[in-house]
Amino acid sequence: MAPGLNLVGIDVSTLDVPAFLGAARTVLPLMTLLGLLAAAKARRAGWLLAGVLLANAWVFAVTNYPLQRPYALGPSLDRIGNVALCQVVAAGGSPIRTWLVRQLHFEPFWSFLVAALSGWNPERVLALYPWFPLVMTVAFVLTLFFGLAPPRGDGAAVTPSAWSDWERALVAGFATLLASTPLDFASTYRVPWAMTFLLKPNHAVALVLFPLFLWLFARVQSGWGRIAAGVVLHVLAWAFVLHMVFVSVGLFAFAALSLLSHRPSARRDVGDVLVVIGVNAALVSPYLLMLVVGYPFLQPSPSMVIPASSAHLLEGTVRTGLLFPLALWGGWVAQRRGDRLGRLLAGQLVGALLVWAGYLVLGAFQLARERDEAYYWLRFLTAICAGVGAWDLSPRAGSVLRGWALTPPLRAVAVCVLVLPASLPYWWDPQRMDAYFVGSLEPLPERLVGPTTYLRRETPPTAVVAGDLNYARWVAALGARRSLIGWGLNATPDWAERRATWRLLVSGTDGAAVRAAAAADGVKYLVVTPDLLAYFPGLTLADLEQRPHLDRVHLTGQPSGDYVAIFRIRPGGA
Repeated sequence: MAPGLNLVGIDVSTLDVPAFLGAARTVLPLMTLLGLLAAAKARRAGWLLAGVLLANAWVFAVTNYPLQRPYALGPSLDRIGNVALCQVVAAGGSPIRTWLVRQLHFEPFWSFLVAALSGWNPERVLALYPWFPLVMTVAFVLTLFFGLAPPRGDGAAVTPSAWSDWERALVAGFATLLASTPLDFASTYRVPWAMTFLLKPNHAVALVLFPLFLWLFARVQSGWGRIAAGVVLHVLAWAFVLHMVFVSVGLFAFAALSLLSHRPSARRDVGDVLVVIGVNAALVSPYLLMLVVGYPFLQPSPSMVIPASSAHLLEGTVRTGLLFPLALWGGWVAQRRGDRLGRLLAGQLVGALLVWAGYLVLGAFQLARERDEAYYWLRFLTAICAGVGAWDLSPRAGSVLRGWALTPPLRAVAVCVLVLPASLPYWWDPQRMDAYFVGSLEPLPERLVGPTTYLRRETPPTAVVAGDLNYARWVAALGARRSLIGWGLNATPDWAERRATWRLLVSGTDGAAVRAAAAADGVKYLVVTPDLLAYFPGLTLADLEQRPHLDRVHLTGQPSGDYVAIFRIRPGGA
């Protein structure tokens, strides 16, 4: 994105952002009511589904239109890191390595997917990445709508209206537009929609796969069906391993509920769960081994403790207000319907609650990692089941009020009108509720754009960079080049050796020794900033320019002030 231009190439440098957002909120209720009226008149659930898609697109548009840089690229270290992981793969690097040379990757699926979609072109990654949140949101709505379609003839207790197109469109709307509440921006975990779709589309892709897994598991009839479901669950693990864990806990809860309710299919349900999880474990074991080897996620840490003062259990339950009891009712309704899909969904809600409660135990052992991801998972499951509960209660409310017999279109529209003030598009104000939005209004500064553009366009794709430890993230995110060492990822097992090499490359005066150390790791360039030289008292930019084994090839800024300089390590004999 060029300075002043937004993601669609429109100059927004003079845009009055508060006025733009205010106008959007003013127009939205009228547009929504007109759309609901059209859906009721057309009597087609596809219109309601289209409205859900447009409402999500509306939130994406009003958030991204005023921005002069990709959303959160700078304010969020997560976003810089995610783009960095994709860029080095798009430049031709191994998809199982991070932006630190030789370090095993912890989420290779997303990096490979983005690189493939870009045609292995880092320039195109920068153009496409701002659109992935919209793609993931739309995909989640669609997979949820189609994934909740029940198998034919499954469950005699299912009424004709259960899992109808209208109910599934309503559930998709609840899942995306009501999973967040107006006060979430001031809470510990913040707005689930923004933190999942806008900030981390790499995690949202696993959310997209979840309804597809439910669809497949609900239709398991044979050993091959079990294997197919296990394969899909294994793919979900590669997308985001925690979501695989959450789904697996939900499957065990599904099997337990089947046993406790003495269902005739209990034995089959337990067998399906064990085989599917077994197939998944066998297929995903290389990835799990890679995580164990590359990342110390089982190592206790004082920062992974849930404070005694935390209202942990309340955060994911009663804090959502009426949505939580509505979700409990929806889970009960889904379980009572008797069909496998409903029982699966109820099991997933119970599993999500168990995971959230289980974090208290993990916290006692200093292992309560990624609590925010467990929280968002629970919130989305809560919203999905709340949609089921709202659909079930709507005809009951009509009969209580005046004996009205609401048709499915009127049921869906009536629920939408009632929940409209609580829906995300109605109250979302990114300028007040999203620090990442505010931090993305200004374009990326030249000290980030100039040097990384040089690296991306003028250096070999295999070149490794050393230098400023903080700037290394930008070297990968914008420059598409891996680094020897840098802040932002877990320390590698050879961190001490890397740090010694880094010190030699920056401060060493023996050209032969510097070249030998650089060649061992493929380092060809140094990125030098005042922050880097602060680690080496007495060393100046002028000193580096005098060394015969270094050749300054780029400079942004002033040598007497703030600057970013790039040095090429001259090969032997040069």
